[in-house]
Amino acid sequence: MDRPVYRFLRLLFLLGLVHGFYLLAQEGLRAWELARERAALKEEVARARAEVERLKEEVRAARDPAYLEALLRRMGWVRKDEEVRRWP
Repeated sequence: MDRPVYRFLRLLFLLGLVHGFYLLAQEGLRAWELARERAALKEEVARARAEVERLKEEVRAARDPAYLEALLRRMGWVRKDEEVRRWP
């Protein structure tokens, strides 16, 4: 069993085994990176959805006449029949 052919076949088998383990480790690393990227994208989607909800609430508030009036008064706007007076 010490023939050179058997040594070559053992070496070939070991190289194939090492290559298989390398490919398996590479796929595991790839799966781990994809899971990490997926989690980051889920967080980004959650943040975007929260931003959309905040903007929808802002649009709802902008359609409310009382909110608009309060906002305009804070900006210093007055109605046609009102006067602006400054205190000394």
